[in-house]
Amino acid sequence: MIKKISLPVLFFCAVFSALAFQPYAQKAAAKASWMSVSAPKTGSDYYIEIAQDGRAMMRTESKNSATTRRGRIPAQLAKDFFREIENSEVINVQGPAAGKMVFYRGEVFKISTYINGELRRMEAPLNTFSEAFFYAFSEVKKNIGKLPPEKKLCGFLSAEPLEGPALDQFRGNASKGREVKNIETYDIQKVKSLFDAIKQPYRLIPLENQGDLKDIGDFISLYQLYGLRRLFYVPSTRGVFKCQVLEAGTDSAVNNPHVK
Repeated sequence: MIKKISLPVLFFCAVFSALAFQPYAQKAAAKASWMSVSAPKTGSDYYIEIAQDGRAMMRTESKNSATTRRGRIPAQLAKDFFREIENSEVINVQGPAAGKMVFYRGEVFKISTYINGELRRMEAPLNTFSEAFFYAFSEVKKNIGKLPPEKKLCGFLSAEPLEGPALDQFRGNASKGREVKNIETYDIQKVKSLFDAIKQPYRLIPLENQGDLKDIGDFISLYQLYGLRRLFYVPSTRGVFKCQVLEAGTDSAVNNPHVK
């Protein structure tokens, strides 16, 4: 049984250092950003993905339900938001965290975006961003919220790189009674959704059909990966990734996947 990994989320700096993710060589061909907002007080979470041409997606999740909306919003709103990303001191900060540690229980904003061609991850309290950034973000969110709910999507796959205590815990648990071998990039590439998730950490990769779900299940079985059918770990030559299959909606096909 997998033990739940507890990570501290209540203490944050006024400004956070950006973390660079380059698990595989990649080009920022399509300008896109993906982000999530969590509110510890209410327990609500939502994820937003936006491309500069207006393609967008939002997944909201509460205790008992999940809803996905995707489509297009006015491209100008997307361009305005990307301009604020580029102008944001919080996102573009390069040095070590310098702010005073404070007790914070408000909304936490986590964003992955390309800075000078490099994929970076930033986490900070939402109230540390400028008014212009918050307005552009709110307009994007409002317009995505007008899109119809997605009914055909089977689910999503996401990958998170393990570091520090979480990585140590995985090594300790996964190595009991078995040898943990790294999987080569060539073999991971055979499952497109998995490869896409690993090369773009924290992004929700759409699983369009049951075939995508079966491919993941077959991969788990073939390499006897540590974990469960919806939560498993991929040890690779570029690090260990915690992978999750998420529902697109409470009535989506992922509720009855072909994942053994």
